[in-house]
Amino acid sequence: MIGYYVHHQGVGHLHRATAVADYMGARITLLGSGPAVPGVPWLRLSRDDVPAPGAQDVTAAGALHWAPVGHAGARDRAAEIAAWVTRVRPGLVAVDVSVEVLLLLRLLSVPTVAVAMRGDRTDRAHRLGYDTASRIVAPWPAATQHQWPADWLAKTVHVGAVSRFDGRAAVEGACPRPGRCVLLLLGSGGHGMTPADVAEAAAVGGTHWHVLGTVPGLDPDAHPGVDVPGWVTDPWELLCRSDVVVAAAGTNAVADTAAARRPLVAVPQPRPFAEQDRHAGVLAAHDLAEVAAPWPDRRTWPALLERAQARGGAVWADYLDGRGAARMAAVLCETAAATGTPRG
Repeated sequence: MIGYYVHHQGVGHLHRATAVADYMGARITLLGSGPAVPGVPWLRLSRDDVPAPGAQDVTAAGALHWAPVGHAGARDRAAEIAAWVTRVRPGLVAVDVSVEVLLLLRLLSVPTVAVAMRGDRTDRAHRLGYDTASRIVAPWPAATQHQWPADWLAKTVHVGAVSRFDGRAAVEGACPRPGRCVLLLLGSGGHGMTPADVAEAAAVGGTHWHVLGTVPGLDPDAHPGVDVPGWVTDPWELLCRSDVVVAAAGTNAVADTAAARRPLVAVPQPRPFAEQDRHAGVLAAHDLAEVAAPWPDRRTWPALLERAQARGGAVWADYLDGRGAARMAAVLCETAAATGTPRG
């Protein structure tokens, strides 16, 4: 049995885990406190952030990222993971993402695979987590690897970008509405989008916008050129039929855009460890997307959209080839076999 820990922030970690699980069947169990996935074995974990721990030092003086003291949920969560390990004796657990879970599993004598993320990850806690992992999986191509410690690179497998749409056939046809179709893809991990930002975009002549996600205070009736379907569980058709996608520079938003082979304008959002800023820098350096920060105004948007559409979507072929999830599943199985963890 192989475990896969899924962080509950946003849905990107869950989408990646589900894509990998599709290739593993009954050999994998997902562990997390977010929503379970129908048909996939799931260990429900207690939340370690409800109720909020207050003003205490949750980082253990900077040695960790999240270790609240005297928190019943955190205590129960660790006990639930330990009980599952004792019962199932997993050969390996992939962790996407949590330094604390990586360390807990290693102390429970379980080999781990750290699922890497973009950004500045050389702080004390990340170094401890990545150093103790048996292997690191990077969901991006090796050609786009940023500077890392040599010992991390020595045990890193670059599987390419992983999308929940890996291998899915493109939806043919264009958007039925006239003008340039722009898809604004807002994730559930938080963003700084405002109604004023949407108004600036909607003011660009010759465009219409589909807003996927929630913008607090946005009145759809105030912007005739904007369609606001809200949260869409499966945006594949809208992705495929858009002329340009505008999205945050999150790992999964970029991967899903790449899977649909659509041009991208990436607008990085504030994240810990400068994750999206660094990712946006990679996209710009490799000429994969337009990058805009802060949110553009109506005078800036036309040239951005024009350049993105002129670049086209074929640039994503090497970044995501549709086999990232399959390769990641293979790496987990191979690493579990190579560690040869005794089950006694």
